[in-house]
Amino acid sequence: MNLFSQIKKYRKILTKTITKTGIHSKETAEISNQIDNLIVQYYKQTRTISFPTTSSTNQFFEKSYQALKILTLNNNKFPTVEEWNQFAKENNYLNHKSLEYITRLDWNYLEIKVQRELNFELN
Repeated sequence: MNLFSQIKKYRKILTKTITKTGIHSKETAEISNQIDNLIVQYYKQTRTISFPTTSSTNQFFEKSYQALKILTLNNNKFPTVEEWNQFAKENNYLNHKSLEYITRLDWNYLEIKVQRELNFELN
C-alpha cells in the first residue's frame, strides 16, 4: 500500500476515533501521530524543483502556490483540478500541471501538503 493510501486510511480511522472517543483522547493522539509519521516519510521521498529565488519562475510559482493555499482556506476545501485551472486561468496563476511539475507531487499529494501547511499556520 502506498503512503497516500495509508494516509487516507488513517484519516478515516482518525475521524471515527474522534467521533467515538473525542479529540483529546489517547487513541486520537496515537492515530494522529501515525498520520504525522506517514506524512514525514512522504516528504522525505519528494523534493521540489529549485529555481533561483530571484527568477520569475520561482516568483510565479510562489504567487500561485500562495493563491492555492488562500483559495483552499477561503473555500474550506482543496479545489479540484478543474476548479483550480479555471481560477488560475482567470487570475494568471500556474495551472495544476505546472504546480505538479515544480513540486514533484501529483494533485492528491499536493492537497495533503497544502492542508498540512494550513493546519500548522492556523495552530
